[in-house]
Amino acid sequence: MTKVYTISTLVAVILAIVSAFISIPNSAAILLVLGGIGAIENANAPELRLRIYAATIVLILGAKTLTAIPVAGDSLAAIFAGVAIVLTGASIVGVTLAIYQLIRTKLLK
Repeated sequence: MTKVYTISTLVAVILAIVSAFISIPNSAAILLVLGGIGAIENANAPELRLRIYAATIVLILGAKTLTAIPVAGDSLAAIFAGVAIVLTGASIVGVTLAIYQLIRTKLLK
């Protein structure tokens, strides 16, 4: 199963890059789902989930500033905005897993 999660993340990043140059229908939804699938592997890694949350915030807030770079800025902004969508899907799954683990721990006491 580990390979499925890794391949999902790899496909998501490749799709984020490709969708910056080619219009792909429902690419945002696909990126969210692939990011979420890739995040299932991090169920028992809370420190990694925190890094994903931080990267998500940085990319959401900072991707647009890349447009200030001449020539390549717009493409870079689109690529990193796509990666931000992937990480948003991963963050949503991470938060859901954390809530599940918290509830399970509290109920088993």
